[in-house]
Amino acid sequence: MKAIANLALSRRSFSAAILAVLAMPQHVRAQQPEPRITALDWAWAETLLALGTRPSAIAEAELYRERVVTPELPRDVIDLGLRSWPNMELLKSLRPDLILSQAGYGVQATSLEAVAPTLALPLFTPERRPLQLAEAGLDAIAARIQREQKALQYKTEFEQKLSEVRASLRSYDGRPLLIAKFADERIFDIYGPGSLFDDVLGRLGLENAWTKSGNHWGFSTSGLDAVARNPEARLVIIEPGPPEKLFDSALWRAIPSVKANRVVTIPPTWVFGALPSALRFASILGRALQPS
Repeated sequence: MKAIANLALSRRSFSAAILAVLAMPQHVRAQQPEPRITALDWAWAETLLALGTRPSAIAEAELYRERVVTPELPRDVIDLGLRSWPNMELLKSLRPDLILSQAGYGVQATSLEAVAPTLALPLFTPERRPLQLAEAGLDAIAARIQREQKALQYKTEFEQKLSEVRASLRSYDGRPLLIAKFADERIFDIYGPGSLFDDVLGRLGLENAWTKSGNHWGFSTSGLDAVARNPEARLVIIEPGPPEKLFDSALWRAIPSVKANRVVTIPPTWVFGALPSALRFASILGRALQPS
């Protein structure tokens, strides 16, 4: 009971501190340091950045810049090590005001609460609705840091941009898509129901050729034969593309979508992301499917 009381107190203290800063005159507020927020999950790190707040530290910062790309991560953000197991001693030394993590992944929230108030938010769950949970996560983070108006603005812009991409696809031939990423030289991760990308395809009015639910994150790991079994699909490969040895092989050229020149390659997009990654995927895909 004492631990619960202390947790409730720490949460109230964090909220009170934010409200106190917001109540200050603007010239005084500008001199106040921003809350120190650590993001152990990239989905919530990109969400925090979308709300106009920079994290003081995140896990695997350099990989974020390669795989998530946008929103851009400031160069001076501290790297805490692995997302699945961050450097806890460094985390403690930073004395964060708030820790953001993904529920069910990495360090348990109970362990993180011993360091600082923690917001552990679900994203990939048995209900398989990541896009809906991404929006709920945006709202939860915004409420915690008093950025509700910014969240509303972002959601409005998100919907507008999705509508624009959907409108741009009116001339698309309607062919179902196979969204895949190379896991090995001849092995694909293919994204189906329960994945963020499948949710985005639905919002854009596009058909996903892959109907298997796959694993917890909504993808299946399969060989080239899985692509060959979907001869009418347009293959969308998330970079990097096929290895040179495979690209030059008769096996690759025999795949129906490859043979018919129905393959597009798109830049890195974070497959386990939140609203910013969903929007990046939608925008990049919309451009890739435009008639050449």
